[in-house]
Amino acid sequence: MNKADLEKIVSSLGGSKADAQCFQVIHDFLEAHPETLSGKKKAVWNSNEEAVVRQICKTYLDAKRAVLKPSTPTTVPDNAVSHILNICYGHPKEDLERIKVEHQHSMAAENAVGSLLERYVATSLENLGWVWCAGDFIKAIDFIRFEKGKWILLQIKNRDNSENSSSSAIRNGTEIEKWFRTFSRTGKTNWDAFPEPNAKKILSEKGFMDYITAYFKASK
Repeated sequence: MNKADLEKIVSSLGGSKADAQCFQVIHDFLEAHPETLSGKKKAVWNSNEEAVVRQICKTYLDAKRAVLKPSTPTTVPDNAVSHILNICYGHPKEDLERIKVEHQHSMAAENAVGSLLERYVATSLENLGWVWCAGDFIKAIDFIRFEKGKWILLQIKNRDNSENSSSSAIRNGTEIEKWFRTFSRTGKTNWDAFPEPNAKKILSEKGFMDYITAYFKASK
């Protein structure tokens, strides 16, 4: 599928010229590495099949345009947890209901951090030739860039203990560069080790906190 065809697909889905340029890179990467597609998309992928490419493109654009908003989990808290908090940690019974609600809110906020981190990092990387693989349709890869005839792949995580076995894989001899934001045992941040030198000069923990503040103020 040529550039003009891809531009038409992106435009028909409400995407911009910048979106089309980014999706062109994603399309080229998937054409070279179809094995990186996740789930059912891997089984049906055909880089020249318009319906399939359109589906991937829609997933990508919807993810980029989605507005994040932490919501309280709908699952009912386990009363045994509150009982243990009272017996083992001495939390007064009158505080247990409040703690339940606060724990639910904390879980929802924690679930949003990873997505916010990708968006924040994208604000810098996309100006440096990287493309954000929004939509989680590519396994274990969050950003890609084609440079000097080879693909450079980057995976980012919020904590050093959040990586799983599948995301550690090396595919077709191409290593995925990995970076995490915080050390789980110390709470210290890892921005100084960000693998893109030019982005490392811009990205910071304060910048991330400011981004979160601005993001949720704008989405209200």
